[in-house]
Amino acid sequence: MNRHITIFFSVVITITIAILLQPLQPLIAQDGRNQLPSSFKLDITHLRHEYQGWNNCGPTTMTMGLSYFGYEADQYPAAQFMKPHREDKNVHPWEMVAYVNEVVAVTNNVRALYRPAGDFQLIKELLFSDFPVIIEKGYEPEGYDWMGHYVLLIGYDDTEEIFYTYDSFSGHGNFQGLREPYQKVENYWWHFNNMFIVLYPPEREEELMGILGERADLEAAYTLAGQIAQQRAQSNPNDAWAWFNLGDALTMLGQYQTATAMFRQAFNLGLPWRTLWYRHTPFEAFYQSGDFATVLRLVDANLANTTYVEEWHYYRGLVAASRGDVEAARRYFNTAIGYNSNYQEAIDALNALNNGTFVSITEVTS
Repeated sequence: MNRHITIFFSVVITITIAILLQPLQPLIAQDGRNQLPSSFKLDITHLRHEYQGWNNCGPTTMTMGLSYFGYEADQYPAAQFMKPHREDKNVHPWEMVAYVNEVVAVTNNVRALYRPAGDFQLIKELLFSDFPVIIEKGYEPEGYDWMGHYVLLIGYDDTEEIFYTYDSFSGHGNFQGLREPYQKVENYWWHFNNMFIVLYPPEREEELMGILGERADLEAAYTLAGQIAQQRAQSNPNDAWAWFNLGDALTMLGQYQTATAMFRQAFNLGLPWRTLWYRHTPFEAFYQSGDFATVLRLVDANLANTTYVEEWHYYRGLVAASRGDVEAARRYFNTAIGYNSNYQEAIDALNALNNGTFVSITEVTS
């Protein structure tokens, strides 16, 4: 099987960022951050490691993180909320955060948030302040092609240049934490725009926001993510993830048309064939730009490998609804909901379709 996405576009794109990008705000200044000890580890006596069941990386990693706050359940209640269908291939950070804030918070004194554009200094500050951190990253264990993965960070050591992690797939390092080299974490974390989740008690929210700085605001965090990706694309135009992350940030900031050019460049450079199992902003950018043909081309190429990604069916439904094919749209939305009964966007789209309030996007054809 081809290890890279084999969707290519007829036009070879030469991108000059200064021309295509709408101005992004300046990078957040990093001066004045706290001085930290050279090594630190969370109190591991409060942590519980668990190996994941099938396709259960996200729920299991969140469950391990929650154990730090006295959460006693195993991975399966979280899985039932985040991915009710066993074969569902992906759980987004916001789905993990929703489980904490909407379900666990009812009985446990804990909240969660997610942000892109993390960096090592910030992660170390969070850990030193006793906030467990989950990161989303690329993963290539022996014998497997590239996939997405979550790991729980529990400590760091600058002298040895490692993070200590609890990994639902690879283990726990005799419960002291697996030793993950900084360089490896940096390389694979970049595949997901340096996305991180923080767990915290609600009475410490103000303190957490102070540590996050401008990242306390989600839109500002995506602006920073775009600025970082822009700089990395400029310094290394062959970095496909830089282009993809730039498109991702621009999509989240509503700059859909510009984002599509970034995604095209990333696809042309080549990405792992499972990329769109986990990262779905290209569908949003192409759909909002009216490029329905590309949405469907991307979906169809990935459906050749698996059908268990509800977002693909959702975007097929959006295209069908915008084209006026109501019955097909209902079928696709229902398929998406069948794979994830908590998929609110698909539920809302189906309801809008049924009550006549669905807002179509105008298709743009070349």
